[in-house]
Amino acid sequence: MAACIAGNVDAVPKIGDGLDAVAAFAGAAAAGMSLFVPFSFSDDATIDSPYRVTSLINSVPRAAALGLIVAVVVAVLARPVTRPGLIWLTATGGAATLALNYLIGEAMTSADVLTTQNYIDSLCGGVLFGALCVCTWRTRWSAVGFGLGVLVVFVYGEVVAVFTSNASEMADQVVHTPIWLVGSAVVLLAVNTARHRHGLMLPAMPRIAADLPIAPIIATTVLSLSLLIATEWLGREFDGRRANPWQVALAVIVTIVAAFTAAVLLPGRDGTGVLIAVSVAAAADSLSEAPSLGWHLVLVLVVGVAAILAGRRWATPWGALLGAAVLCGFAIVADRLPWALVWTAGVLLVTGVAGFAIGSLRVSYLPSAMLCLGSLYLPSVLWSIPTGERQWPTGGTALADRVPGQVALAITVGAAAGLAVLYQIRPAARPQAARP
Repeated sequence: MAACIAGNVDAVPKIGDGLDAVAAFAGAAAAGMSLFVPFSFSDDATIDSPYRVTSLINSVPRAAALGLIVAVVVAVLARPVTRPGLIWLTATGGAATLALNYLIGEAMTSADVLTTQNYIDSLCGGVLFGALCVCTWRTRWSAVGFGLGVLVVFVYGEVVAVFTSNASEMADQVVHTPIWLVGSAVVLLAVNTARHRHGLMLPAMPRIAADLPIAPIIATTVLSLSLLIATEWLGREFDGRRANPWQVALAVIVTIVAAFTAAVLLPGRDGTGVLIAVSVAAAADSLSEAPSLGWHLVLVLVVGVAAILAGRRWATPWGALLGAAVLCGFAIVADRLPWALVWTAGVLLVTGVAGFAIGSLRVSYLPSAMLCLGSLYLPSVLWSIPTGERQWPTGGTALADRVPGQVALAITVGAAAGLAVLYQIRPAARPQAARP
């Protein structure tokens, strides 16, 4: 992602840095789960109605879009605050409300409220996500922890079958967001709130009148709604029939135009991260899914940390785009390879490419980082393309397994063209840390 983790470049973390990093990881993972996967439900809940299941499925991409908008709004409002303790307190409040919503959900035996709770889940997660990004993206190790939390949830949501192709089996799904994760996030964030209660940061630098703080909010709204509308429209075109290539091409064009528009709305070259995020998300969406992550979680953590640190050391947006293109190429030929090899290699590729993109993030305005990272969780038009190996419930005639990879590659090429144009119209600025 061409956008930026900013801050402290101390090579050896202190104890306080480690605590910040762990809190950032737990908080980012809890917030990401609330945006990217459906709301967890009680094992006693009865989800026997196709309408209820469909309603919950449809609410997932909509809640992700809504949650990201809330996250960016919170980030914009929190950026000028000079008391870090207040921002940590906001993140703690979001996490506590998130935990309360989960506890209520676990006590429910009726599925009627699942959709509503899924939206509440995303709203609370958005508050946590936005505040925590502003807290942690200023310093090195807390930014690494935050980025790793974002990455783990992204990989989980991409390579694990959150939904099965048979929607009636939804009732057999386990809780997707462990309550211990949310509880740990609340405790760690509360501790950090106490640690930073007397802290003071330099005030935000005044911005020129034409560079309105509302720009990231507009960019987020344009991108989120455009991708959501394109995804749902293409899904309806595939519902009960086979959509033609022109309809898929139109959805791809909408995706590229929306990403470029959002990139232009952000200050300087901050929008580079949006173009990279949309490409990486599409490339990851082109892969097949498995029932669980299992022991691969250890690989995700190790490779993820290495990839993020590599991105921080050798940041390049073109390298991230190249990685996304390689991932698309792998998805195109994956149906010719053994499944065990394909899935393990896919997990490693997604982790490496997305981790490098996150580590490469360079921004001049902190809320831009929130949009770039959150764009990984937005719905993709690839969700609507049915294939024999993909588990997201879609209708219509299944297409060849290579089609999602080809569509993702088209999005990646379009994003590369958009990046080249952005670099032409936005001159390179002197490298600098994101201003508090």
